[in-house]
Amino acid sequence: MKKTVIIFLIMIFAYLIYGNGIGKWPFKDLTRNDIVDVSLFVDPPRKTAEIEDEFQIQVLVDALNSVVIYKEDDRGKEGNRQLVQFRLTMNDGSIVKVEPAGTFMLINEKCYKTEMGPCLELYTLGNRLIN
Repeated sequence: MKKTVIIFLIMIFAYLIYGNGIGKWPFKDLTRNDIVDVSLFVDPPRKTAEIEDEFQIQVLVDALNSVVIYKEDDRGKEGNRQLVQFRLTMNDGSIVKVEPAGTFMLINEKCYKTEMGPCLELYTLGNRLIN
């Protein structure tokens, strides 16, 4: 009995480490004050917009705070989809590009498996802001 419990716990632990069980919150500490500039590109319709409204930027920050990524998975780069890309210029001069893509999230050209909810929120926000 004891041996079965130990094997079961090892299997759960292995799944959490090597599977999709343990996520990372890449934007959990992001605040409005960390961002200098936000631009948005949506294709189609091939439009670019600068996001300057403080409320809209805060909504974006709140959505990014909820993003959980799992393992890298390039399948999110495949397929035909509308491109919604937020480009954040940070206080330190770095640029962060975020693209929601269904159950994937591209962050600076690296593709990660993620939850659908935050991606859908970012995708919808991008489409609302571009129109």
